[in-house]
Amino acid sequence: MNKYLLTLLVVSSLVACKKSTTSTGAKVEPSTVVAAIATNVNQAIYADLALEADSLHTTVQLFVANPSVELLEKCRFYWKKARAAWEQSEGFIYGPVATDNIDPRIDSWPVDYQAIDVELAGNLDFTVDANIDALDDALKGFHPIEYLLWGVNGAVNVADFTPRQFEFLLALTKNLKMLTGQLATQWETANNTAYIHSFIAPTTNNPFYPTFRSVYEEMVNALIGICDELAAGKIGEPLLLQDPSLEESRYSSNSMTDFKNNIVSVQNVYLGKYVINGYGLEDFVRQHNLSLDNEIKTAIALCLARMNAITVPFGLALSTQTQQVSQIVAAVEELEDILQLKLLPLIQTKITN
Repeated sequence: MNKYLLTLLVVSSLVACKKSTTSTGAKVEPSTVVAAIATNVNQAIYADLALEADSLHTTVQLFVANPSVELLEKCRFYWKKARAAWEQSEGFIYGPVATDNIDPRIDSWPVDYQAIDVELAGNLDFTVDANIDALDDALKGFHPIEYLLWGVNGAVNVADFTPRQFEFLLALTKNLKMLTGQLATQWETANNTAYIHSFIAPTTNNPFYPTFRSVYEEMVNALIGICDELAAGKIGEPLLLQDPSLEESRYSSNSMTDFKNNIVSVQNVYLGKYVINGYGLEDFVRQHNLSLDNEIKTAIALCLARMNAITVPFGLALSTQTQQVSQIVAAVEELEDILQLKLLPLIQTKITN
């Protein structure tokens, strides 16, 4: 059995495992689904993101104090762990991550490494938090950290680090820890002023969401948004221009993992599943249209299967596996169309409050 077919079968079984019945499910109130997604998916992933960013910063502190190959590898490991949590959050880019401008401050790309080198050659005091906050978005966050940890060719050595690079790495990971911590706090139900309370309790006096339909629309539009960013931006643009410099996580060769985690983010919200397997958008869809439920799950599985069919780093696949990369774009565009043309209208028709 070829790798593509095996992957598709495995992923299809995973997305179907929660509800195997062919009949429509019992009625689940919109409020129940929203609360479950907010806590089991959004809150949980943001908590993990903050935890991994903290681990990254702590490890960088150790690395700066006592540079070694082992600690450099641990820094890279925790960067990838934090990165995975972040990419799995990109299916819900709404709330503080958008309104507080956190997304661009931690995930602007592509990175101009020459601009980073200019900053390193300057005299800005990296130990002052306000100086890091004031930097251009492209000079902070995941990708400048990635550049420092891997280097432009992905093979930086411990001996290559300068004092300024150590200082900048420490400052950037501290800033990332701060911003991801802010996100986690805004999705924590124990915080009485947190955004999550507006999300799970829409009313006419709610500054963000007057109805549950508006919350559902927010969730689905976010899923549509990450599909569009993947197909047209992250994958589509470097493919169209045949330009590896436009690759998102090119220094670490982590781009394909990023893309998969974006689709997993869509899957998590749809299934209501991260660590806990709870209510998700599928529970709403299954009440009204079993065929659409199957169509969405099949489209998600196809995206992941086509991504798993890539056998080389994304930058190389642009030229050596062009057809396979094009098939990924087509699959993601198909998923986007289903969400936009079928799921969103279903919500707007069936949810009236």
